[in-house]
Amino acid sequence: MCGINLVIRTKLEFKFPLSVSYIHFICSSVGGYVVIKVPLIHVDPEDRWRRIFPVSFVFCINIVLGNVSLRYIPVSFMQTIKSFTPATTVVLQWLVWRKYFDWHIWASLIPIVGGIILASVTELSFNMFGFCAALFGCLATSTKTILAESLLHGYKFDSINTVYYMAPFATMILAIPAMLLEGNGILEWLSVHPYP
Repeated sequence: MCGINLVIRTKLEFKFPLSVSYIHFICSSVGGYVVIKVPLIHVDPEDRWRRIFPVSFVFCINIVLGNVSLRYIPVSFMQTIKSFTPATTVVLQWLVWRKYFDWHIWASLIPIVGGIILASVTELSFNMFGFCAALFGCLATSTKTILAESLLHGYKFDSINTVYYMAPFATMILAIPAMLLEGNGILEWLSVHPYP
């Protein structure tokens, strides 16, 4: 996804992260319906809203923050920051669910966090806004993982079923913000790039 996003931003000069995320979710929704060849796991409509919608909402925030960060920092630096996700997952599980981890797990996070701090301090194209967007994206990824573990307990989703159920919600969630915040910019972009 990062490579495609980079091409869209640089070659096509399409600098609208919400809209890129929205297009991503539309393609995922269509793809989920078209390629579903595995047995579809049936989910009650009430469970879709109560269990899948919150996970989709956090998933949407995660993708948007990743795309926003790519507007300000290079892909390599964003991926470095994303490697902070195991640390944020452990800390969130410890803080929110009071889950206790062995000291080996805590010790294994020291080189990860240290490496990210070192990479951030020495990054030549460091941008605080892009860094924060990527960092909050890590928190969203961790939250999504924890929510999925607790809310989707009992459903044995594979990746296709996950996309099948989550992408339409994410598309719905992002439609209005993308239109309101980037609609005029996209119309201007289309007037300059009529045949992208």
